[in-house]
Amino acid sequence: MPAKSNIWFGLVVGASCLLIGFALSTLAYRFHYLHVPGGGLIERMNRELNLTPAQRDRIGDILRDTRFKVMQARRDFDHQRHQLFWQGLGEVRGVLTPEQQKIFDRDFTQPWAHRGHGGGDGGDNLPPEEGAPPPEPPQPAPH
Repeated sequence: MPAKSNIWFGLVVGASCLLIGFALSTLAYRFHYLHVPGGGLIERMNRELNLTPAQRDRIGDILRDTRFKVMQARRDFDHQRHQLFWQGLGEVRGVLTPEQQKIFDRDFTQPWAHRGHGGGDGGDNLPPEEGAPPPEPPQPAPH
């Protein structure tokens, strides 16, 4: 009987090791500690197009410049998205009564502070350091 339980124990340990190895390799690929076989784009182009050293250098420069431009475009988009979000909140606030505005200012101008990051309230849920400042409350109009 002890031999049978040793076999099951060995199978469980083996399966556990395989699962842990799979999980660790997946994480390594995801966080770029390991690279997919075949290398990057330049290496693939070099292999399939037989590039000259000058072509390889120029393509590398072009791809680096493009990567920088894409990153800048993403930052610009994020900034514009934040501005539009805050502009929309300002417009919503303008529709509210003074009493509603007090509640709105307390509960909705910084949804991440009251509901946590990732709340499902449909808001932007941006941390304050990434978003534009909240809109200034409009001054009451003289009657």
